[in-house]
Amino acid sequence: MTTDTYRRFVKRWEEVTDLPPQTVGPLTPYYKALTRHLKVMPWPLLVLGSVLVVVGLYLILGSAVTLVVSLLQKGF
Repeated sequence: MTTDTYRRFVKRWEEVTDLPPQTVGPLTPYYKALTRHLKVMPWPLLVLGSVLVVVGLYLILGSAVTLVVSLLQKGF
């Protein structure tokens, strides 16, 4: 009786803990390549991403970026 309960428990445990690899559809190879680099050395990619965001905001908003930054600083 006890071994049967234990076997059922182990079977159920394996069902619950056995998860298939996660995918993000057709972007999975790009996601895996990006996370591989982020796990090892995240700072260069974070700095590059920050620079791209700042340049993008400057191209979209122009010199109004300083007003947005000032507004955000006053909010915090």
